[in-house]
Amino acid sequence: MSPSFQNTNLPRRTVLQGSCAAILAAGLPRFASAQTEAAPVVATRQGLVQGVTEKGVSRFLGLRYAQPISGANRFLPPQPVVPWSGVFVADRHADTAPQGPEPVSGTPVTPAFAPPAYVKAGEDCLALNIWAPEGAKDLPVMVWLHGGGWQSGSGSCAIYDGTRLASRGDVVVVTLNHRLGAHGLTDFSRILGGAWAESANLSVKDMVAALEWVQANIAGFGGDPNTVTIFGESGGGWKVNTLLGVPAAKGLFHRAIVESGPLTRFHTAEAADEIARKVLAALGISETAPEALNTVTMEDVLAAERKVMAETPMSFAAPGFPSGFWPVIDGRFITRHIYDPDTAESARDVPLMVGQTGTEFTLFMLQDEAAYTLDAEGLAARANQMFGPENTAWLLQSYQRDFPALSPAALWFRLFSDFAMGALSNEILDQRATSGTARVYAYRFEWMSPIAGGKLFSPHTMEIPFVFDNVATEAGQVMTGGGTEAEALAKTVSEAWVQFAKTGTPAAPGLPHWPQYDTTTRAAMHLDRAAKVAPYIDAKAVALFRQMLWARAGLN
Repeated sequence: MSPSFQNTNLPRRTVLQGSCAAILAAGLPRFASAQTEAAPVVATRQGLVQGVTEKGVSRFLGLRYAQPISGANRFLPPQPVVPWSGVFVADRHADTAPQGPEPVSGTPVTPAFAPPAYVKAGEDCLALNIWAPEGAKDLPVMVWLHGGGWQSGSGSCAIYDGTRLASRGDVVVVTLNHRLGAHGLTDFSRILGGAWAESANLSVKDMVAALEWVQANIAGFGGDPNTVTIFGESGGGWKVNTLLGVPAAKGLFHRAIVESGPLTRFHTAEAADEIARKVLAALGISETAPEALNTVTMEDVLAAERKVMAETPMSFAAPGFPSGFWPVIDGRFITRHIYDPDTAESARDVPLMVGQTGTEFTLFMLQDEAAYTLDAEGLAARANQMFGPENTAWLLQSYQRDFPALSPAALWFRLFSDFAMGALSNEILDQRATSGTARVYAYRFEWMSPIAGGKLFSPHTMEIPFVFDNVATEAGQVMTGGGTEAEALAKTVSEAWVQFAKTGTPAAPGLPHWPQYDTTTRAAMHLDRAAKVAPYIDAKAVALFRQMLWARAGLN
């Protein structure tokens, strides 16, 4: 029997019948390379899969963990893949999840996040990718959750390639795709019920299904299912936090890393119902005749998503708070907020690392040309306008004390980034330190990229090529400019992440001792050419930022 995805458009993939010996002798499709070695074949619960081995790393791309999301599957929980006979050749990425086209203009780092040219957005998207050292056995597993908020992104991006991280020989790397936006986070369970009674949090249910697949199958690829770390950046960090708050995910992973993706709360049922009704209205479907949902197309749903998002956009003034398409407290799959009023029980005993870059929002504020010409007087004027005259003097004094080498422009971006994201990250650190039982660690990635004339300083996403040790790759050079200094820092950072995945404690040669975070010292590792331990954010500053941000979100 062919795989359950037999009816999807897979002209460049091959499911081969016959014995493994015949397969290996048949000259099967694989990436063309002078270094290509014997094609590995692994038995999964669903059937045999064949990957590609190059330079000591075996990769398996586009492994389906659930059926396509077309037709009646569109708003159902992930459906199991039907086992197959023969061998599935896993040499190409699957579709990315349905999402709108990328904007014509991007950021200086955007090209690094492009998937291979053949990859398209489509319904055959519930798949994962694996990179494993040749001969791997019982190695820790690092499962990456991609960025892009809840609306975009892919586990197939060039900068997420796991080859170099796996080539170290001590970890297996996994990336995955899951439903996004209206496909993944429209909750019809209360307003429709019936066939859609389990439609809440489908994006997160997809991730749980992928982690269940890892538990069932990763040993065959050389991974240890009892040592799984989930890690992700930006929207991927949101997803890590979300999974920490899902009881059904308990035991599917054992450590977690949140990179520039603080999320503390979920939608209420009432907010989710409002979004669901807006989606139905945009689709032209009545609550009394919901069967039409089974025949809508991917394009129909994306058009509805764009219309709803235009009415309820994500607020960059308060990222990480619920808005638009977002996980919801449905009472069964997600039962409470993750870090409000304390740490959810499901997250308390999982070792956690949380951090962000030095000037997160420079990636989104390049158009603020005046910021780059700020002098001390201009910086004070901006701080006075945002934080109030009663706070400007002491706030600037503390930042100038802690960062004496930063220009007024860099200090402004640091202040804004600590306010808009740092307060949320610090909330997670404080909650875990006071209501968790496992270790929690903090970091700030301070290295400044020379690209774009140095105007990015240390922006959102910049730690990714260092974590994956991809600084020397084409995608990594787009973000960092490459060079021996950046490559050396990548060795240090990737080693610290791998050590955390192995032991729950980050460490690397050349780094000082990395202390646990607590609410007294507030210690974080500041990663740069010369790393140091210092507070995550000044305690008085973060108290101000939290009060302002929570008030802006209507939570005080």
